[in-house]
Amino acid sequence: MQTSRPQIYSMTLDIAYKKNKSMISKESWAVSRYNTPADLMGKCHRTMERLKRECYGKTFKGDKRVIIRGVRDINTHGYVNSNAV
Repeated sequence: MQTSRPQIYSMTLDIAYKKNKSMISKESWAVSRYNTPADLMGKCHRTMERLKRECYGKTFKGDKRVIIRGVRDINTHGYVNSNAV
């Protein structure tokens, strides 16, 4: 019945970013319709911008690179609105 619309996922992510010549790994969260690290980094620009803000802050002036290394936990929360498809 609602299988034609994509699902919305809530995920716990393993991310890494470079700051002061060292790689820092941490855990973060994301809510998106994509559920793989490659899809999140390539297609979900809103999530990537939020992760960059979370890792670097809004006043950092260097190169902001965030890598999603893996997805730890996935929960399904519903389906995408029919207007957004």
